[in-house]
Amino acid sequence: MKKKIISTLLVCGLTTGLQAGGDIGGAVSFENSDLIDANNESSVQVVESKKIVEEVKKEVKEEIKVVEAPKKAKNFYMVAKGIYTMGDEVDNLDADSGYGAGIDFGYRLGGGFASELGFAFSKSALNNPAENEISSKTAGLSLVYTYDVAKAIGVFAKVGYIYEQQKIDSLNIDDDDSGVSYGAGVEYKINDDYGVVAEYQGSTIDSLRGDTASLGLMYNF
Repeated sequence: MKKKIISTLLVCGLTTGLQAGGDIGGAVSFENSDLIDANNESSVQVVESKKIVEEVKKEVKEEIKVVEAPKKAKNFYMVAKGIYTMGDEVDNLDADSGYGAGIDFGYRLGGGFASELGFAFSKSALNNPAENEISSKTAGLSLVYTYDVAKAIGVFAKVGYIYEQQKIDSLNIDDDDSGVSYGAGVEYKINDDYGVVAEYQGSTIDSLRGDTASLGLMYNF
């Protein structure tokens, strides 16, 4: 009988303790709470460490970009071009239009200015007297100014000195002259190395060749 009473009292005591959140349950709850808090703090520290590492990497990359060596300026250029001659009338000789080729070598001086040395060769026919061929050779030195109207487009004007030699073998004509050359055109930049140049050029020389129009490929180096 005493054993039953003691057992009943123990069971009741344990039940009451559990319902009230006794020492045993409380100890377990506090330990679990401490572990959860510790894990949360560790997770936060890991996330913050990752953020710091990413920020440092970003700053290092930006600093590397800043200290990168600038691209080497390509001040020299060359233009290989096809030429259309418009023909003119000089001393009762009337020349037809013709075709030719030329090459220009330039150096950019800065501020939009450049110096340019050019050579060209062309052929055309006489209308009067007929069936006579004219061959023309020119060499010139010019000062060029280019103004950029857009990132890839520039307009330019040039003025300089030109020397011209003309031959008409069938008429035994071998003449040369010099004068002032002038021109204007448009440059389209394909990339840092290449561009396309369209140009109109004339001179003060009385020439059967006449004024010219050209289209060329520019190479920068």
